[in-house]
Amino acid sequence: MTVLLSFIAIIILLAFVRHRYYWRARKNNVFNDFGTVMIAHRGSKVRAPENTAAAFLEAIDYGFTYLEMDVCQLKDDTVVCSHNFDLERETNGHGWLYEKNYKDLDLIRAGVYSHPENMQPIPRLTDVLDQIPGHIFLNIEIKCKSVFDLSTARTIGRMTRAGRIKHRFILSCFNPFVVGYLRLFHPQVYVGYLVEDVRLAMLTHWIHPDFLHPEAGLADEAMFGECVKHGLGVNLWTVNSLPGIQWCIKRGVSGVITDNPASAVL
Repeated sequence: MTVLLSFIAIIILLAFVRHRYYWRARKNNVFNDFGTVMIAHRGSKVRAPENTAAAFLEAIDYGFTYLEMDVCQLKDDTVVCSHNFDLERETNGHGWLYEKNYKDLDLIRAGVYSHPENMQPIPRLTDVLDQIPGHIFLNIEIKCKSVFDLSTARTIGRMTRAGRIKHRFILSCFNPFVVGYLRLFHPQVYVGYLVEDVRLAMLTHWIHPDFLHPEAGLADEAMFGECVKHGLGVNLWTVNSLPGIQWCIKRGVSGVITDNPASAVL
């Protein structure tokens, strides 16, 4: 019995070491066949409020073929495009999105501060998918109201299994539990792990995303070296200056998430 327990302990230890140190991201060609791609951050916000159908279509008009959008879930399980749960931050509404049903949003408009002359409704993700041309690539960022909130991830996962998202896409999230959930229960989906704290980047070794999405200021040779070692694609956010974007291109990152509409033609 002692020998058996020792053998099991060794196997567990080896599995632990392999999982932490000797993993590689899944091989994919989501971005790499196209060089460094420019990804419109929440659409284009020149004429329309962010994360609205108008902003996404505006970005396409500028020439972007890659879009980033934020999504979160309402009380009735409807997934909408919004960066914030707090309606008072960017809309004429009050309260929290996760306490609203979709019918409650009829009179709520986004852009009350940024685009008062062109306020737009908060769109359902399904409506946005229907309006965006099929050749456009989507980076869908999942927002969470708490660290253990998997509700939006579960709904998006069901949509992917049902084939509701016809576009090429990846899912991304700051929440490592969401990334781990998607990797485990929806292995057909490519996943990006967003980080703005280098300490949280260490969790990459445990949740094994396909892409690392660091805030641009975190990018250094050590981080790039780790990504190369483990086969991770790198999408940097948010790079807006043309010299900064050119640096990303020379560095060979997979994608640049940007607010600069001039980058669409680079």
